[in-house]
Formats: sequence, C-alpha cells, structure tokens
Amino acid sequence: MLNKFLQGIDLVNEWSGKIFSWLIIPMTLLVAAEVILRYVFNRPTIWVWDIVVQLLGLIIVFSGGYTLLKGAHIGVDFLVEGISKKKSAIIELLTYPLFLFSMSILFWISVGSAWNAIETREAYNSYWEPPIYPFKVAMFVGILLFFLQGIARFIRSVLIVFSWKPEGKT
Repeated sequence: MLNKFLQGIDLVNEWSGKIFSWLIIPMTLLVAAEVILRYVFNRPTIWVWDIVVQLLGLIIVFSGGYTLLKGAHIGVDFLVEGISKKKSAIIELLTYPLFLFSMSILFWISVGSAWNAIETREAYNSYWEPPIYPFKVAMFVGILLFFLQGIARFIRSVLIVFSWKPEGKT
C-alpha cells in the first residue's frame, strides 16, 4: 500500500511536470507577439505581461516536484559521489528535515494566500487587473505536489536505510 502511495505521488508529479512544461510555448509566443506589437507596430498590449508572469509561475511551481522526482535539483554531489545507496540515504535523512520544514512553511503560506485570494476574488495589481485567485490556487497545488514528492523521497530514504526495498525513484 505504501508503494502504491509513493508511485501515485510519482505519477502525478511526472504528468504535471510534463503537462506544465508545454506552457513555455504559449509563453514564448506571447512574448514574441508583444515585442512585435510594441516595436514594429507601436501598439503594446496591457495584458501580455500579466499572462506571461502567471505562465512562468506555473511552469516553475509545477516543475519542482517533477525535478525532485528526476533527481535533477542542484545538490552537493561530491558528498554522495561514490558512496553506497544506503549511506546516501542516511545523508538525505539528515538533511531532509530542513527541506520538509521549509516546504511546510511555504505550504502553509500558500494555503492562506490561496484561501484569502478566493474569498476576496483578488485581482492582479496591474492596469488590466485579471483575476489572480485561480493562479494562487494553482500555486498552492504545485507547492503541495513538490512537498508530497519530498515526503515520498524521505520515506524511500527511510526504507533504504532500514533495508526495505522501495519501488520507484530515490
């Protein structure tokens, strides 16, 4: 049952990372269109920057769990290079409480921010003023997925240290 839970977290982060990575295409097209409209036709828009900022935010927040799943975050590799998987897992067990603590704070802040944005129907602070609450809810979900992937990685490290064999990524 634990393996199914861990694999479920992996699967959700795998798919959300892949899906949200495609947002780079509309973001790039919007920036290109804005540059052309602004400098070629002297007709800048009031909305492109707001959309681009939100798209980039979604790409960043939903790539956190995916990047952790793939083991692609920047780390201090020289500490774990050439040591056994078990010793590497012990080092992770010693360092992950800091990660989990900081993610807990970020998660807590994002819950409050999303909830407040929904209650007040918060709008982006710009001339165009699009609604920002859907973006803040999405940010909360992305942070939750990153946090859950961290918990999954921590659990797998515990399993490795105590010689159980977890399935999936470590």
